[in-house]
Parts: sequence; C-alpha cells; structure tokens
Amino acid sequence: MPSYRVGFLSSRNYLDRNAFSGTLNSMYRALKATDLQVVELGNPQTPYRWRQIWHRVMKNKTSRKIGSPDYLVEYTKFAYEVQKQLIQRTCDVLFAPVASEELSFFQTNLPIVYCSDTTLKLYQKYYSLNLDNQEIEWKERLERITLSKVSKLVYSSEWAAYSAIEDYQADAAKVEVIPFGANLDDPPSAEQALSRKLGSPCQLLFVGKDWQRKGGTIAFETLVALLQRGVEAELVVVGTVPPVKHEKLTVIPYLNKNVPQQRQKLNELFLKSHFFVFPTRAECSPIVICEANAFGLPVLTTDVGGIPTIVKSGENGYMLSLSASGAEYARLIADIVSEPNRYEQLVHSCRREYDQRLNWDKWGERMSQIIGDMLD
Repeated sequence: MPSYRVGFLSSRNYLDRNAFSGTLNSMYRALKATDLQVVELGNPQTPYRWRQIWHRVMKNKTSRKIGSPDYLVEYTKFAYEVQKQLIQRTCDVLFAPVASEELSFFQTNLPIVYCSDTTLKLYQKYYSLNLDNQEIEWKERLERITLSKVSKLVYSSEWAAYSAIEDYQADAAKVEVIPFGANLDDPPSAEQALSRKLGSPCQLLFVGKDWQRKGGTIAFETLVALLQRGVEAELVVVGTVPPVKHEKLTVIPYLNKNVPQQRQKLNELFLKSHFFVFPTRAECSPIVICEANAFGLPVLTTDVGGIPTIVKSGENGYMLSLSASGAEYARLIADIVSEPNRYEQLVHSCRREYDQRLNWDKWGERMSQIIGDMLD
C-alpha cells in the first residue's frame, strides 16, 4: 500500500495526553506508528479560542452563545487557517476525530474520515447538554452537515454507528466500527497480567470522577452486600470523594496519569485488584474498561451506550442491566470467587481481548486499512 499523507485535523491539542482523556493523542500516535504519513494541521499546541468559549458557555450561560457572531468567527477562522496550511502541506486524506463543528465550516475536495464515540443526539439524550433550544438546533445542523459531507464515518461502537444511520440518515456503506484502545504508555506484560490470583480479601476497584453517573453508589452497595454474604472484601475508589464511609473503603481522590509516580500507583491498583466494578449509568466508549483488560482485570459493568462493543460477557467481564442492584453485582462476584478456575479463565480472556481488539495498535492497523481501501 502506498504511504498516504493523512492530515490530522482538530482544533484541540492532540499532542496533549490530557485532551479528550488522552484519546486524541493515542489516535495521533497510533496513526504515526503505521505506514501512513501524518501531517499536523491546526495549531495543536495553542488550541483555538472557540474551545475556551465553549467551556465558558457550558459553565456560564451569560457567555457567548453557540451560533453567535463571535462564535462563528472562531469556527471560520479555524477553517481558513487549515485551508491555508493545506496549500503548503500536501495531504491525500483528512482524519478528523470528534471534529463535527470544525468540519461543518470546512470546504475541501479531499476525502475526509470522521471519527467519534457518539452522535450529538445520543449525547444530548444520555448526558444532557447545558444549552438552550436554539443552541441545540445549531449544533444539530452542524452535525448533519458534517455527517453528510465526509467520506467515511468511523465510530467506536455499534451503538454510535446505529445512531448515525438512523438519526442522521448516514449512508451505511460509509460507516465503520473500530473500538478504542487503552490509553497506556507502558502496558503490563502478559506475564504480569496473567499472574493475577484470587485471594482474601477480595479487592474491588472503582475509578471515576462522577460518583453518581459512574454508579459509585452501586459499587459501594456491592461491597456491603459481599460483606453481608460473608465474603471478605475491600473497595478502593479513585478519582472522587464519595458521600459514604466504611472501614473497608479506601478513597484516593485523584491520581494524575501524566505524573509517573501516580500513574504507577494506578497501575498497581489495577494489578492487585480482583474485579473492576463499573456500574455506570451512561457511557459512550469508556477507555478505562480497555485499560482494566490490559491488566487482565475482569470488569463488571452495565449494558449501556457503547459498552456492548467493548465487553463480551463471560470473556472480558460481565454486563448487568441498568436496574441491577449492588446485591446482584455481589452475587455474581461471589459465584465467580467460588470457582477459581472460572476466574483464572476470565483473567486470561480479559487479556486476550485487550491483545486482539482493545489496543491502539489494532485500532491504527484497521484505520490504516480503511484509509488505504478508500484511496486505492
């Protein structure tokens, strides 16, 4: 396959490992690791001002509204500057992750690959945007413009892909699904991941900033229910301070994955835990599940959003219904703990799913193939 030149188009700082939870940077590096030549577009080290406006809008409704003249000027400015760059930087195709707003103002004859983990309609339904009806109409219009003009739509889940086809009448022939990978610079070796053994107490791990949306209350109820069943258990919560206390609950309010010592602490928690309890209420494509699988850590989560693309029940974890209680999670854990061979097989299949599907190298290979097939 020829070495195609792919323009990476985003107004965000895709060189920053914090932007979009590190996912944009992982995409950027995954593409660079293939035979593709990645061309940097935009000004990633100085993200465009409309992103700052967006955050002010979300926090303070007295700020400039979406669709206002100032807001539109920033979109137009971004499009104009990228079009100037393309005169000097030859590209065969544009790759535009989560850039529906940017693309809607962008004019080019180049084929475009758009990548996302959701659609606006799904996001509004499950997360609720802090926008008025006029602003939502604006964003809907921009989303429709973008989805109609791109050459390929690549989503991280069947859930999002279905919405693009059903809610936005996207051409199904243009839609592809590639799950995201784990945002790990130094993933554990298979030997490390597969050395996990059941022990007492049973260590549960919960990671998330939003206690309510991530299902923290159910994770805590799982701990209590296990103890009531006579199963020695402990729960470690990372990323938030929960509104509950217990002698078997350990709270680590924050770990910065960009600080080596703190990243190592999180890695150790993934390695020594026995189950990752993630009873989330709403989710697009949670990277943290892929990260848990890299460590061979079984995931107990909910059948919501894009999770069914990531989790194969009985292979790399289990999905319970949204209505499942902590007692039901505890019952499942107790059943697995009572069968050490079942747990060992689950650990091995967790790591296998990471190796075969849920890593950025596999994502990059499939994206490179899609681009190559499109241009050949």
